[in-house]
Amino acid sequence: MNMKRFRQTSTRLQGGFTLLELMLVCAVLAVVLGAVFEGINTVIKRSQSEQVKVDLTQSGREFVDEFERDLHQVGYPNCRLVATAGVSCPADYSNATQQTVAFNPAVAVGLVHVDNTKIIFEGDMNGTGVVDSVQYELVDVNGLNPPASCPCTLQRSEVVKVAGDPEAQTPTFTQELQNVVNSGQPVGAAPYGGGAPISGDTAWGATNTAYYAAITTFKDYPVFQAYDQFGNIVPLPVDLKTTPGATQTLTCGVSSIVCIKSIRLTINLLANATTGVDLQTRVRPVTTLVGSARLVDNF
Repeated sequence: MNMKRFRQTSTRLQGGFTLLELMLVCAVLAVVLGAVFEGINTVIKRSQSEQVKVDLTQSGREFVDEFERDLHQVGYPNCRLVATAGVSCPADYSNATQQTVAFNPAVAVGLVHVDNTKIIFEGDMNGTGVVDSVQYELVDVNGLNPPASCPCTLQRSEVVKVAGDPEAQTPTFTQELQNVVNSGQPVGAAPYGGGAPISGDTAWGATNTAYYAAITTFKDYPVFQAYDQFGNIVPLPVDLKTTPGATQTLTCGVSSIVCIKSIRLTINLLANATTGVDLQTRVRPVTTLVGSARLVDNF
């Protein structure tokens, strides 16, 4: 029997992707990767913006805390703790005898001057028994108070009180907080509307003043506000030397008269124009800080 051997052959199919399929896959991958990278880029930008706000908050918080600590020492030691025969308290500018007490370097008059952008007061700031004269003042780039434009600088001075006029103590400003944009000038339509302009332009060419026009309370809000013993706002300015009846208002020497018992500090900080711009929105982040303290030695 003849047996035939059959050799089975097979044709191997050749498989692969067409050019169109490769192009479609590349397009899908490009879209997916683009979305991923865009998400990562957004997160990075938002992270940088939030870090700027954190930095603003930290620098501003230190200044606000310092202000609150200062206010707790206002008016100590007062004239009742300094023996002065024939002189009644509190010390003021009403007559030559009272001025002698007010001009005494061992006596802390307390509040000397309060307005929306400037405050002067006296007290033992360091617990050493030495009376200091402290001044906080908001100034513009040219050193003007009240400022003509912002961003402004809130600066602090603390010097040992010397014999003489409490309002004429020579300040030495050693601390400052920059890029404050609330000018403390509530002018125009009530309650605020106008104030000092904010210098500079946005990334798209609009002026900062125009950009922030919709939120006038943001840029016009008073830096300092005073409240009486009932929590009502005390109209400012009040100056111990020039305002009629200011002694009772500033020192609370008469319990039946409305007087300043607490002061609030409000700071709106704008990020640096170069390093603090939000990369997502192209505007500068803003942080608001508020500090308030009751005057414990304002007798």
